[in-house]
Parts: sequence; C-alpha cells; structure tokens
Amino acid sequence: MNTEKLITIAGVTIIIIIALHLKNQVKKRKKMRSWIGRRQQGRGLLNMLETELLSEDPTAYRNFLRLNNEQFEEILSLIENYIKKEDTLLKASVSARNRLEVTLRFLATGETYRSLMYSCRIHESTISRFIPEVCVAIYKKLREKYLK
Repeated sequence: MNTEKLITIAGVTIIIIIALHLKNQVKKRKKMRSWIGRRQQGRGLLNMLETELLSEDPTAYRNFLRLNNEQFEEILSLIENYIKKEDTLLKASVSARNRLEVTLRFLATGETYRSLMYSCRIHESTISRFIPEVCVAIYKKLREKYLK
C-alpha cells in the first residue's frame, strides 16, 4: 500500500474512534417518574396531612407526626431558614414544611427511604439527602434550649 492510502485510513480510523468516544460520553437525562411529579398536583401523603388531618382530625395529625400543630410550627419556625432551598427553573424544591414532615415521619416510624418515597412522592435519593440535614438543624437549634 502506498503512503497516501495509509494516512487516509489512519485519519478515518481516528475520526471514527473520536466519534464513538463522544457518543459514549453524552449522558441522557433521566426523566422524572410521572407518579412522583403528582406531589405538586395535591396527591400523596403530605397533601392528606396538610389538608385533611390538620383541619379535620388533630388527634390523628398528632399521632402521625408525634407532635401537635403548635409544636410542629414552633420547630419549623426555628429551623426553616436552615433547611429551605430555592426553586430552580427546572423544578420546584421540596418545601421546608415538607422536609420537616417527612423527617418527623421517618423518626416516628423508622420507615425506609423507599417506603417514604412511595407515600410522600419524593424520590428516595432526595429524602436521603435532606433527612440528615433536617436532623442536624433540629439538633443545633434545640440543644441550646434543652441540652445543658
């Protein structure tokens, strides 16, 4: 083979290798599971907690979170600035109220993150990130008052 053909073949081979490498690097974004998105449409456990239990059955609300509404609101007011996140253009963040509700439910029942995901319609990876944050915020704010 002459030198020109070898150079052409080598060039084409390099282009194909680069194209395959770039194709493998492109990551497709995972779509949000449609049933998780229904949290914003008023479905799921958190909506039931806020709309039904709080107004219609305070005893069940207290049993569910192990706190009455006044205690819940007091803790929320203490830690809200530490646990709230800003909404982005792509999606709404989980509110500070919902973060605290899920955390209290987790602490009260010991449910797994996956079980909470199905009932609260918040993905388990999100839950696994914010529950420790909320627990740290509660500890930091309440230790001054209750731990000496």
